Amino acid sequence: MSLPWETAGPGYSGDALVRGPSCADAVVLFVARRPGGEPKFDEAPDKVLPGNAPIALEITPVASVPALARAGDGTAMTKALPAALGAWLRAQAMPQKLTNRAALIAAGPTTGDCSVSDTLPWTAAGRGYHIDAFSDGTDCINAATALVIRAPDGRPLYSAATPGFIVEIYHSALRTRADMKKALAGIETMTEDTTGKLPEWPDGLAEREITQGDFTTTVAESFDRTSWNALREAQRPMLAVDPGIESVSLVVLMPDGRVVEVGRSRQN
Repeated sequence: MSLPWETAGPGYSGDALVRGPSCADAVVLFVARRPGGEPKFDEAPDKVLPGNAPIALEITPVASVPALARAGDGTAMTKALPAALGAWLRAQAMPQKLTNRAALIAAGPTTGDCSVSDTLPWTAAGRGYHIDAFSDGTDCINAATALVIRAPDGRPLYSAATPGFIVEIYHSALRTRADMKKALAGIETMTEDTTGKLPEWPDGLAEREITQGDFTTTVAESFDRTSWNALREAQRPMLAVDPGIESVSLVVLMPDGRVVEVGRSRQN
């Protein structure tokens, strides 16, 4: 569903999408949008394009959203969603003022459908663990994409959301639903990875950045050299997810069943 982002002004809006095997195990994707489409990285940043580019995304378990946590079925969830989206939009920081907002509004929205979904097994994690990947939007560049790692019983263990124009950096041009589906399915090539691929934290390195070959890994604050190298030797299931402009997040299935971010990796 969509609502105008009234506190941000004309042309701004918000979307909310709920996905999951049940209301109890569902996640909700919130997206704040500005007027105008997102230019490609080799285009002028103020280029006027049709569309509604995402400027803030958040995906979280429904159980953590008070307005939605008590919804026991689809009807109740649909009824509660506007209040939840409205509250989320009011909590967002005000967007930077656009000098060409009138022209962006005049460009109008895009038409079409770049909403796709795929479910992939997390092979390294074992039987039943799986990854839900999906997108939502009228065009692929301005779509919101998300990934949810789920336990065998359907519980969401980890989730991340990324704008379509960031996804395009790591994949070929996103023009059609088929392009988006192929891009989202690309994570399948990493579903057998383990922490054995992490770089060793060498003796004497005081900082938290480890460079190995063409990549640098920034270690999460919760690890020291001993625990990092022990994690590496344990060969726990690991995925590279949540791509940003410069880096990707490394998440690991821990022995207690949690999926946690252990660091971020970037190409030098």
